[in-house]
Amino acid sequence: MRLSTSTNICAFQRGRQRLPVEFSIDVCARAGYQVLDINWCMAMNPDSPLRGDGWQDYVKHIGQYARERGIRFNQSHLPYYDIFGRNEPEKAALMEELIRRCIRASGMLGARWAVTHPGTVYEAGQDMRISKQRNLDYFAPHVELARAEGVGIALENDFEYRPLMPVQRIYCASVYELADLCDAFADERYVGVCYDFGHANLTGGRHRQNLNALGRRVKAVHVQDNHGTCDEHFLPFFGAIDWQEAMYGLAESGYTGDLTYEIQEFGRYLPQDLKYLAVEQSVVIGRRLIRYFEDARTQLMSRD
Repeated sequence: MRLSTSTNICAFQRGRQRLPVEFSIDVCARAGYQVLDINWCMAMNPDSPLRGDGWQDYVKHIGQYARERGIRFNQSHLPYYDIFGRNEPEKAALMEELIRRCIRASGMLGARWAVTHPGTVYEAGQDMRISKQRNLDYFAPHVELARAEGVGIALENDFEYRPLMPVQRIYCASVYELADLCDAFADERYVGVCYDFGHANLTGGRHRQNLNALGRRVKAVHVQDNHGTCDEHFLPFFGAIDWQEAMYGLAESGYTGDLTYEIQEFGRYLPQDLKYLAVEQSVVIGRRLIRYFEDARTQLMSRD
């Protein structure tokens, strides 16, 4: 298992300005990372180079920049929006073009899995069968494009944003719905699951139970912590998750991928010249998590 992190680990700061992806690549390489998750959510920024005619040159630049620093990309995160919401046609068309570009960009960088979010048809209320069918129809062309680029689509578990009255169910906040949706594509090589520990913690935090239910469908992970009340995206051990138990569940599931952070909020307010502190700390803690995982796998193998 390799330790990885989203390039958003150094992206955020006070206000709305974002630091360039090259900065994250530099800091992560110096801290010892060798693989990263390229976070294409940067395309949602109106000034993003991914929106211009030269977007492919920009992607090639990122690839070359990373290779020169000993970095490869294992996965990506696609830009997202409320796919079944009341979107202006111009917005939907733009977002769909950006998603297609970022699937192609993921292939250009050699990322094996591109993570994205299932959508919910809110007008259907509690009837998740409608959301399932709409997701199957919506993602079919994206999966086809991704397959052609050698990239799999990893669908992420969600959580209930409004758990109190009035109740608003979110499709795939249940890992059983997510497993069912994944299976419905009948393409385990190019459709899988990204298990987000932080999201799961907001739906009860039963990580061993969740991961055993998902099993080998899990192709990617988002490792992040919170206190069980909001999606904080903290470094592990700074929230409420029992990480030794969580890593045991990950080993039980038969997971064979990398351990990838999504902890952009942890160092958000650090000054730019101190961002490296959060990254270096993430490496130390990541090594402990990997030790938990490897110890669990050894225990499981000894039982067999």
